[in-house]
Amino acid sequence: MLRHRTITMTTVIGMAFGLAACSSASADGTATTTATDDASSDGIAGTTVTLATDANYPPCEWIDDSGEMVGFEPDIWNAIADRIGVTLEVENTDFDSLIPGVQSGRYDLAMECISDRAEREEQVTFLDFIYAETAVITTADYDGPINDTDPLSVCGESMGAQTGFDTVSIITDTINPQCADAGLDEVTVNEFPSAADTYNALYSGRVDFVVQDTAAAAYLNQSSPVDLVVHHNSELPKLYLGMIFNQDDDAMIQAWQQGLQEIVDDGTYESILDDWDISPRARTEPGINLATTNPIGE
Repeated sequence: MLRHRTITMTTVIGMAFGLAACSSASADGTATTTATDDASSDGIAGTTVTLATDANYPPCEWIDDSGEMVGFEPDIWNAIADRIGVTLEVENTDFDSLIPGVQSGRYDLAMECISDRAEREEQVTFLDFIYAETAVITTADYDGPINDTDPLSVCGESMGAQTGFDTVSIITDTINPQCADAGLDEVTVNEFPSAADTYNALYSGRVDFVVQDTAAAAYLNQSSPVDLVVHHNSELPKLYLGMIFNQDDDAMIQAWQQGLQEIVDDGTYESILDDWDISPRARTEPGINLATTNPIGE
């Protein structure tokens, strides 16, 4: 069983991480984290930083039953905010507005287990800090051809995805060409405006599968109204996940990179991942735009 660490965002966050950040969060508002240590990152220390997320994807971040935002990414961003001495305002919004919002300057950065892809690096700068393993998720009642041994067993089936997710391009650019080469029908991709709509389509059988991070799938299976099955697929990539910034905001990027490296070096990062049972996903050498500067498997 995966452990859930709940952050009460209106209290001082301390515990194993030694943080001194006070914050509040709710499903329909913003969260504010006030850091007390401005010893680092003088370029932005003492300022208010706006961070955007789409809190619908445990264990990344989500709104729990008490209305508080929880997840391993809130733990990480609060730890970094403490290190670099900023007041952090967190806005919960739709996933497909994260990149445009950062590009336009509405948000200083965004975090939502955002996968680093070359095409996204053309729009924003990634600071990558963790890995993701993806898999095909079906309901236990699904009785179609999808299996763990044949990566093209998804061909001819239907997939659900939230608008803006790169699982769409993974299927259309990687899987569907192979389906066509093998003389098989391509995967039909159905996009939905929200996570809830996507999952409901899966639960009700309106789509055959979704492509999901394996850690997120484990959490989803704990709360879904039906049993889910994880099918490993050798054609689905391992990905870098990162926080994103406006490409021209060097001071913000450098500050967060410094703060991230500090929590890696002092063990806070490792403690957070261990607390959420995701230590195997650790990337202890964070980097900028790793999808192109250090591609996985090359």
